[in-house]
Amino acid sequence: MGELRIMGTEGDTKVIWDADNKDEVEAAKDQYKSLTSKKFTAYKVKKDGSKGAKISSFDPEAEKIIMVPPIVGG
Repeated sequence: MGELRIMGTEGDTKVIWDADNKDEVEAAKDQYKSLTSKKFTAYKVKKDGSKGAKISSFDPEAEKIIMVPPIVGG
């Protein structure tokens, strides 16, 4: 099972998929693409929280992907 965790202003949202379920993978991939088009940054981490890495494409075999919104400052 994979998990897409989306950080947001109203809390986190979680999308879960089974790598063997084509429809679930496509839905998670579509959500990933939608967020990256809005400048979210993606990090792949293990579910145990060990150090992850920034990724630039959806990985259906990932244990967990964290989506971080763009930081606005000024």
